[in-house]
Amino acid sequence: MVLLQLSPVRIEFDALTYVSENAAKYGPLYAITVGNVVTYVISDPQLAHEILVTRHSEFHKAEVVRKAVGPFAGNGLFTSEGDFWRRQRKLAQPAFHHQRIAAYGTVVTDEAKKLITAWRAGETRDIAHEMMALTLKVVNKTLFNVEVTEQIDHIGTLTMTVLEAANDRINNYYPLWERLFKRQQRREAAAIAELDRLIYGFIADHRAQGTDNGDLLAMLLAARDDGGEPMSEQQLRDEMLTIFVAGHETTANALTWTWHLLAENPAVEAKLLAEIATLAGRTPTVRDLTGLPYSEQVVKEAMRLYPPAGGVTRQALHDIELGGHRIPKGRDIAISTYTMHRNPQFFPEPLRFDPERFAPENEGRIPKYAYLPFGGGPRVCIGNSFAMMEARLALIAIAQMWQLTHAPNQTVRAEQLFTIRPKGGLKMVVASRNH
Repeated sequence: MVLLQLSPVRIEFDALTYVSENAAKYGPLYAITVGNVVTYVISDPQLAHEILVTRHSEFHKAEVVRKAVGPFAGNGLFTSEGDFWRRQRKLAQPAFHHQRIAAYGTVVTDEAKKLITAWRAGETRDIAHEMMALTLKVVNKTLFNVEVTEQIDHIGTLTMTVLEAANDRINNYYPLWERLFKRQQRREAAAIAELDRLIYGFIADHRAQGTDNGDLLAMLLAARDDGGEPMSEQQLRDEMLTIFVAGHETTANALTWTWHLLAENPAVEAKLLAEIATLAGRTPTVRDLTGLPYSEQVVKEAMRLYPPAGGVTRQALHDIELGGHRIPKGRDIAISTYTMHRNPQFFPEPLRFDPERFAPENEGRIPKYAYLPFGGGPRVCIGNSFAMMEARLALIAIAQMWQLTHAPNQTVRAEQLFTIRPKGGLKMVVASRNH
């Protein structure tokens, strides 16, 4: 057995840079020590495949992550395990069927057009905020069939509060967090209580209506397991709040980074616009997407450089050997997708924004499980197809009408806040293409 290098954690650090620097220094499997707790960090596609696919039954979600998101996610698909998780996944899967997702395409383009009608040429917009508002409206319409325009900023603040608390618990996992961060805990509890009020209100309204309005909640209310049993009220709440918080946050970040990268790469933007021009100004539909492959390549490449989440975590259920190293039962393992996505061994010139990596003739050269924007294996993100559809339609609908360039005098920096987002937002100047 080879002795693993141990890397001490700094008091303050950029988590994304830190894990990448350590991988370059220590290799694709190293250990981080915090106090007496050891976490193994992996950036090897073969080991990722082993953990997520071939030996997935030997791992659970890491306890640190379950505790971090537990207050808002409860026992939803993101946190549950074993037979209960399999039951829930089977109940929820039909809600994400391709035909069901296709029906939501109009919601995406309608909301995108509503968003940009408020824009004025030459003004500066925080595109991170704009994309969050867009995806929040989409998730409310597709999940609950409700409009939340007047509450959009408030709901966004509630979501940010619970995600910040989740991130704090990951970075300060020990009982120290519970003892010292009382104010943050009170803010989180108040935010979750208000989100619960909204979710339970939507559930009650749907039960009272008793009809299928075509939204995801209606499908989950009608779902029955093999024994004919529906989801409990609590379980509906857990699943809906998990999708509600995580679903719009990740897609909003993917779109935000896409705009950032297009502004930095005018040749890529020009090629995207040439493809979009084939629509002749017509609003895109889900059916159009098969004929607009470059839009998919652009979004995929944006998620390579800035994956929605920086990694996937698991916990060993028993003593295991992994990559020639013994990992004791209960140890946390973090698969750093961010590091793999920027590894020159898998992606030549990794910092270059090059959507051609995902052209049909090139994508097959990417090592399996070197690209994991939605995780992998049985627990791959249930909403991955929905997220890709939403991101592409929103991108096309907005790019048809507006060009976005960086506002001057700002530094764009990625930060890990459970998801990867631009620190302090992303200020961009909007210019109409119809001039």
